[in-house]
Amino acid sequence: MAITNYRPTIWHASLLENLHQNTFVIPTLNRDYEGDIVNGGEAVKITGFTQPTIGTYSGSITRQALTDSSQTLTIDQKKYYAYLVDDVDRVQAAGSFDQFQTDAAAGLADVAEDYVLTTMLSGGTSAGTTAVTTAALADSAVVAIRTALVKAKVPSAQRYLAVNPEAAAFLMNPSTSLFKANESGSDQTLRNGVIGEYRGFTVVETPSAAIANTSKPVFIGYWGRAFAFVEQIVKQRANVALDAFGDQIDGLHVYGAKALRATAIQHYVSA
Repeated sequence: MAITNYRPTIWHASLLENLHQNTFVIPTLNRDYEGDIVNGGEAVKITGFTQPTIGTYSGSITRQALTDSSQTLTIDQKKYYAYLVDDVDRVQAAGSFDQFQTDAAAGLADVAEDYVLTTMLSGGTSAGTTAVTTAALADSAVVAIRTALVKAKVPSAQRYLAVNPEAAAFLMNPSTSLFKANESGSDQTLRNGVIGEYRGFTVVETPSAAIANTSKPVFIGYWGRAFAFVEQIVKQRANVALDAFGDQIDGLHVYGAKALRATAIQHYVSA
């Protein structure tokens, strides 16, 4: 009797997850202007004003005419995913393809996080570029960033320090005890990318390609309110493919980011 149903390849129902960096920096940013792009706008005007001059009273006062200023946050990043789920593959996988959607969304988040950090470096202010080769020099870099922020009158609340793995390694060096990760808070906090509190900063380690694709330590100290980020998933759809046996699934992610106050974003990139 012939064996006609033999299948040399067995498809397992579960999918091996891809590795993603998650968004460690984006959750710390200013998202106040996000609601303004709901209706499909491509730019947001952010209005500011001059600070009133403080005078000394001597019986009369002089009224100052306030002037306003504006900055434009352009939503110029448009990223998408699109893939075909073949009917045969669906049957062989014998499971849901929800994980593909989750993976696609995480991929979009990876790209957005890279863009944010790249924009921080280009839109912020340099606090130094001297080579950081020891824990002591890493500490000096953080102090330089902190000093620049204090001189710029940046509030002490919501100060963050984004670091790449090389910078984090110096800060977490057990022989120097700059700070201890196991004293930074709960285990949940550590899992979210926060590795400690140091010199008034909440330290966030990120593997983002924007600062991790180098062997040199990178530190970005910033006030969360000083950097704006807006995003929107414009479309997410699934349709029957007309030219194949399967479904076509795609999504469009639009976003923009801007350094609102350059002096409130200080970076130190080791030479």
